[in-house]
Amino acid sequence: MQQSAEVETRIKNGVGIMDISGDVTSFSEKVLQEAYDEFTEDDIKKIGLNFEQVSYINSAGMAIIISILTQSRKKGQTLRAWGLTEHFQKIFDMVGITKYMDHFDSESEALKGF
Repeated sequence: MQQSAEVETRIKNGVGIMDISGDVTSFSEKVLQEAYDEFTEDDIKKIGLNFEQVSYINSAGMAIIISILTQSRKKGQTLRAWGLTEHFQKIFDMVGITKYMDHFDSESEALKGF
């Protein structure tokens, strides 16, 4: 298990995309928050979270994602996600994340009409 996730950022069709890889744990907070803050500073209102390369998310990692989701709602941003395993899709549903952040099977589906 990695100590922290890695995040690469990019812009595609006006959407800020966070390509996340590795394990999303408490050690990931700084790198995830910095990536999110970068988009906020650039006044990007549409943000995509790519989980295709994420192998593990623990409860602390979920809390970080919820924190970013909460911040985005306060700032009028829209978040979409894709690439979650079936297991993590169920967990996101159980804790209510998918009520506020839609999940898609692929990046192309997520970006369609965003």
